[in-house]
Amino acid sequence: MTYLEFLILFLIIPITVMGVICRKLNGPHRKEWTWATLTLVILALVYTTPWDNYLVASNVWWYGKDRVLGTIGYVPIEEYLFFILQTVFTGLWFYILQTKFSLIKSPSNSYLRHLGSGFYIFMFLVGAYSLSVTNMKYLGLILVWAIPILILQWAIGGKYLINNFKLFTLSFLPPTIYFWVADALAIEWNIWAISETYTLGLKVGGLPLEEAVFFLVTNLMVAQGLILFIVMRKELQKVLEFKRALLS
Repeated sequence: MTYLEFLILFLIIPITVMGVICRKLNGPHRKEWTWATLTLVILALVYTTPWDNYLVASNVWWYGKDRVLGTIGYVPIEEYLFFILQTVFTGLWFYILQTKFSLIKSPSNSYLRHLGSGFYIFMFLVGAYSLSVTNMKYLGLILVWAIPILILQWAIGGKYLINNFKLFTLSFLPPTIYFWVADALAIEWNIWAISETYTLGLKVGGLPLEEAVFFLVTNLMVAQGLILFIVMRKELQKVLEFKRALLS
């Protein structure tokens, strides 16, 4: 199977199905969701491109030469499409879910905010240390790349994520599991490969631990970003309306 065929089977077809479902649902926050997803797609491309090029150039991962259409820089064309399609996939899943849940827009002052911040900071430190250990290099590169974004999102709106914890959890966990399975199959089919030198060698069902962490943090970024965009945009609108009312 080529990388393009993999994208069609595991991403484009499911995205098409979810897109049809979303059109029929006509759920709330459609406009906010559209802008949020588009913004996250652009950010995913901009933020991930140099990082992923470095991974391939450093032989942390590589792809089957006969499995891709071509490359831009060091990275296959299909990989850039993957950045976009994964974001859209998780975004559509979130849109379907949020038609079943009412977004709670009032912030929470729960101690869990501080617990979450502490956890992310700890994981960043783990990532920084991992960069100095050869067989932890890939894990370190993932954590140092992803955790600053997660910390920023949590610092800005962790209080909203806690109040919408069920929607938040369901937004990232099922897509993450789905991509774990798809990634394991892609590795088994030699569409791409992960270096044994720069990884711990821990695997679950053929999936390297580092790949599991990668799809977890990327789907977390999308889920957190979507919830915060929608909730905080509504809050900003309320503030602006209040100011207009005072000035009128």
